[in-house]
Amino acid sequence: MINTINLEKNGVTTFILNSCKSLRKEHVDIDIAATNSLSEDINDFLKENHISYIKLPNRKKSQIKYIHYLVKILKQNSYDVVHIHGNSTTMAVELFAAKIAKIPVRVAHSHNTLTEHPFINKLLRPFFNILVNGRVACNKEAGKWLFEDKPFLVIKNGIFFDKYTFNLTKREKFRQKFNLKKTDILLGHVGFFNYQKNQEFLIDLIKQLDEKYKLVLIGEGNLYNEFLQTVKNEKLEKRIITIGAVSNVPDYLAAMDIFVLPSRFEGQPFVIIEALASGLPCIISAKVPKEIDITGNCNFVPLEINDWVSSVRNTKIDDRSLRSIDNQKKLKQKGYDASESGHILKDYYGSLYYKE
Repeated sequence: MINTINLEKNGVTTFILNSCKSLRKEHVDIDIAATNSLSEDINDFLKENHISYIKLPNRKKSQIKYIHYLVKILKQNSYDVVHIHGNSTTMAVELFAAKIAKIPVRVAHSHNTLTEHPFINKLLRPFFNILVNGRVACNKEAGKWLFEDKPFLVIKNGIFFDKYTFNLTKREKFRQKFNLKKTDILLGHVGFFNYQKNQEFLIDLIKQLDEKYKLVLIGEGNLYNEFLQTVKNEKLEKRIITIGAVSNVPDYLAAMDIFVLPSRFEGQPFVIIEALASGLPCIISAKVPKEIDITGNCNFVPLEINDWVSSVRNTKIDDRSLRSIDNQKKLKQKGYDASESGHILKDYYGSLYYKE
């Protein structure tokens, strides 16, 4: 598995780690490659599941060095399959290295519905189409975006449900940690701080809401410090709580009352599946594909402050325990159980390998 972005706390990494854990139970040997140094918890996860990690040279600094090293690693290990994760035809770089290394199965996995490099995406499309022979996407929209009229396999961004079952004890513990009153309504967000996730929108939202509304954000990113400075400038430190990256997201989900995702674009956000499994109602940007609303608990709202203020105020806070159980049942029925992804991928790899 090759991740074209950092292997860190983000949705693509969550899918990779969940899938690899499931594939290991199918007795598939796996190495993961990316360009960053790993956090302690991800490193521990890989060791626990007997998965090796290969650190690649920086992809952006020197394409030639990156490709040369990748070809070398792929040849040395004689892989049957290379599965590349990204959101555009720039995955042609890894596909080219795999082709040179004579890897028979070369899978591209689409995780989004847009790219920040549209010109390069258009330029590389002919090469991408020649080099790829396996196509996977997180949903139909992401698949159509990258593969156009070519057939592709949809593997949904599944989770291991037992981690996300609503826990009242953890809810009370973390709300006490935040010094919240029982009457306070906690909005929550999980995501990488960047242009796509649009966290600055949530500052404007909190400013328009009553004092009883608070906001907690989990994650880091290139716009994290800028966000903190804006919170300070607006004197909202008592109402907006920033946590940084954590390994126990389900505990924080339990403390929330409403999940908010104001993204400018998305593929299939993992965090919505996690929030739904925890029994949370979700208010989501209208830019996000509607097929994520598996349980009927998502409200898609245009990125207009007044519309979001109205949606937050009108959101009903249901019995979380019952909602969590009911949502998990619906999610499992729709194929969001991560324990099934290994079997599906193994079969797909096999069908491509014997076709070649």
